[in-house]
Amino acid sequence: MSKAFYRYWGKAKSNKEGGPAYHLLPYHCLDVAAVADQWWQYSAGIRRSFAEITGLAEEQARAWVLFFIALHDYGKFDLRFQRKAPEVWKAVNAELSGIPVRLMPLSIKEYYHGPAGLYWFYQDSKERFLAGDDDFYFDDNEDWLAWYGWLAAVTGHHGIVPEDYQKENRDYNLTIAEADLLSAFKQARLQWLEALEHLFLNPAGLSLDDLPPVVEKNGNGQTAATMLAGFCSVSDWVGSSDYFKYDDQPSDDLRRWYDARLAVAGQALQEAGVISQIKPYQNIDVLLNGYSPRQVQCLVEQLPKTQGLTLIEASTGSGKTETALAHAWQLMALGLADSIVFALPTQATANAMLRRLEKAAPLLFANKTNVILAHGRAQYEQNFINLKQACNPQTAQGHEEAWVQCGNWLAQSRKRVFLGQIGVCTVDQVLVSVLPVKHKFVRGFGIGRSILIIDEVHAYDSYMYGLLDAVLEQQRLVGGSAVLLSATLPSRQKEQLAKAWGCNLSAADAAYPLISHYNDGKSRVYDLTAQPDQQPKTTSVHLELVKSPHLLPDDSFIQRLLDAVEKGAQVCMVCNLVAVAQQLYHQLQARIAQIEALAEDQLLLFHSRFIFADRQQKEQTVLDLFGVDPKPENARTKGHLLIATQVVEQSLDLDFDWLITQLCPVDLLFQRMGRLHRHRCGRPEGFADPVCTVLLPTEDDYELHELIYGNSRVLWRTQQCLQRAELETEARVSFPAAYRDWIEAVYCEDPWSDEPEWVLKSYEAYEKDRYASQMTARQLINSSMNELSDNDGNVAALTRDGEMSLNLILFFNNIQGERCLLDGELIDKQDDSDRLEAINLNSVAVPKNWSRHGRLPEADKEGLIWLPMQAAEKGRFIAQQGDCIYLYHASTGLNRMEQPEENP
Repeated sequence: MSKAFYRYWGKAKSNKEGGPAYHLLPYHCLDVAAVADQWWQYSAGIRRSFAEITGLAEEQARAWVLFFIALHDYGKFDLRFQRKAPEVWKAVNAELSGIPVRLMPLSIKEYYHGPAGLYWFYQDSKERFLAGDDDFYFDDNEDWLAWYGWLAAVTGHHGIVPEDYQKENRDYNLTIAEADLLSAFKQARLQWLEALEHLFLNPAGLSLDDLPPVVEKNGNGQTAATMLAGFCSVSDWVGSSDYFKYDDQPSDDLRRWYDARLAVAGQALQEAGVISQIKPYQNIDVLLNGYSPRQVQCLVEQLPKTQGLTLIEASTGSGKTETALAHAWQLMALGLADSIVFALPTQATANAMLRRLEKAAPLLFANKTNVILAHGRAQYEQNFINLKQACNPQTAQGHEEAWVQCGNWLAQSRKRVFLGQIGVCTVDQVLVSVLPVKHKFVRGFGIGRSILIIDEVHAYDSYMYGLLDAVLEQQRLVGGSAVLLSATLPSRQKEQLAKAWGCNLSAADAAYPLISHYNDGKSRVYDLTAQPDQQPKTTSVHLELVKSPHLLPDDSFIQRLLDAVEKGAQVCMVCNLVAVAQQLYHQLQARIAQIEALAEDQLLLFHSRFIFADRQQKEQTVLDLFGVDPKPENARTKGHLLIATQVVEQSLDLDFDWLITQLCPVDLLFQRMGRLHRHRCGRPEGFADPVCTVLLPTEDDYELHELIYGNSRVLWRTQQCLQRAELETEARVSFPAAYRDWIEAVYCEDPWSDEPEWVLKSYEAYEKDRYASQMTARQLINSSMNELSDNDGNVAALTRDGEMSLNLILFFNNIQGERCLLDGELIDKQDDSDRLEAINLNSVAVPKNWSRHGRLPEADKEGLIWLPMQAAEKGRFIAQQGDCIYLYHASTGLNRMEQPEENP
């Protein structure tokens, strides 16, 4: 009870509401360690990950992890922190608080106890690191680097891991004349180190004289300490919650006090929803709702039951999702992970996947399962609403408190997606885990303890691949696993993904469908050679090639579309540009209004430029009409025409009788074709055969389409393949052979003998841009930005280098002059967490170039661009900014029109 560390507070109440006014610092540190300890006991995945990271047996790995997590608030043993709550400081340490001190170089307000803890640990222990050399370089001292890798991870628990010890050395020096005061603080810190040594290290045969295991680091500066930083941060959040009652009385038995808090920690973790209880693996049949496994699903039992990267290549609709889930279930049941993170290319595909995983979750997990969507669905889970509300209390030390800082961060559904049992998100949310933003390590920890599944992995540009490589490298470093899915992956992209896992492609990877597994520098492939009965049956799509100026349908073709709808066909036309889709929709609206046999609701428009709330409704309508279970049941008894963009080509389970598409790269073309005759259902007369009509240019010029897809070569080669098929194969594309034959031909690095000069030049420019994009991604990963909040709208911009890169928030002022979002929400009267969710529901992603020349307002400090609009008739909103007029309606989305210049 005489220990000096009992004379310091760690948490304090702003208003006394009964009970102690403060919580002793050693008790708060042990609360957090107790959360980590209980989580460790519950999670085989966390135990295995840290054992692999450290190279130690579980007992010693646990000892080091808990020791360092209990050190996370070492910087609170400092006068500047203790004086953040002067009355509490006086109450807990009347003797020291009465000593007058001179002005300190760093004010109380500017003192951050996290990184300061790193400074004080070095100052308190520097004799062991100096070893007689007062001028050693920090980067060359092996003893210091071993401790630093762990200390930096835990002292960065409020969002930013310290990267420059010498900078912290400069900032946190405490210069005061009272040597006795400095000595008292140092004595308390050293006694605390000794207490933690007895609690955690000694029982595992370790001591402070030992070196912690060196944390592996790769060329991008990423380290396996991401797991420790995230584990510590979330444990700190839970350990700072109201479940842990304050205690201001010193204990005569710190071990007994700690053991009593373990039960509290277990309850808090259960309530937080982060504990998984995985059912024993049975077989993939359980996931198939009574159907027998087929195609790649039959290979699941052969796959290695080890950590690694698994790549599944199989055609659209072949069951890749269930294959990935079954393999993930196998790994989780063996203790190799706790949860699943499923990342998809778009919000629409993520929404669709959520519905499928909701059904699968009870099959995989025995306890109440949190299946969380990464954008704007906090109302999905009542327990989550309660957790959000619990994050609001204020403390005496203000916003530096973990429950406020980390709690508010986790209260955003986009972030908590990585801490439940199954998280569904857009790939952007995964890519953020390697960007230099606050709390990136919480994402990294959540992903690292999960099986990361990324669908449509072919769908990302060079910049995003630069980030994706880093995600995979990080997942490998922390001992995690990843499963990548694609129907149309060129070998060049496969090679890049394998290298990110430290492997090379196998020489026997030409089969299709195919599953490849990469680990420990080795690659293995699994195909259906031994099961020819499971080889996908050859199917074909009839091609119709139509040359049309600007890839737009002329009047006669438009009439064909309307005639097909009259006959009861479900027709989809896919445009490469949102503006083109909107223009065509308006054109068809006018035509339908003149046809008595057609109704307005038989024409639909679906693209990405809706506010999220409207987009969800649009997406549901599309799934109801064209999905596997039409609603109402007679929905397909009359025809419909869907004008869409790329949002329909990936992961959405849609079925059309006839598909029309503008020319696009071959892999995307095949994705679109995969929406033809997807389900077993009756077809109207004249549509018994799946037909894909491709609009081709009349000139050797791909106009804006070249800019969308980066170069002319991929479009020119796709067009050549189409025209060759029209001549040589009776205008048919045969699957699955075309997946390898066409895609490898189009994406082959070597030039074709007959490629025109303008195509070659376009590709040369594209290659330079691709290299620059990848380097930009690498530079961003290695930068020390860190001031960007993870709630910041700029995060979306940082994960994309192309079309969708700005977050636009549309609002109007009501008659009282208050700001309202388009759904009527009063945005400025909401608390922070509700406000961010409302903004997410009302955000629109727009091209980066829209912000040029003053055509949009300046972004705010969160990277959000607020566009003031005026309410007009029939649910329309209008705005003018610079020389542009913006229009929004729930049925058509956001449209921008440039005003013509006036004649002088």
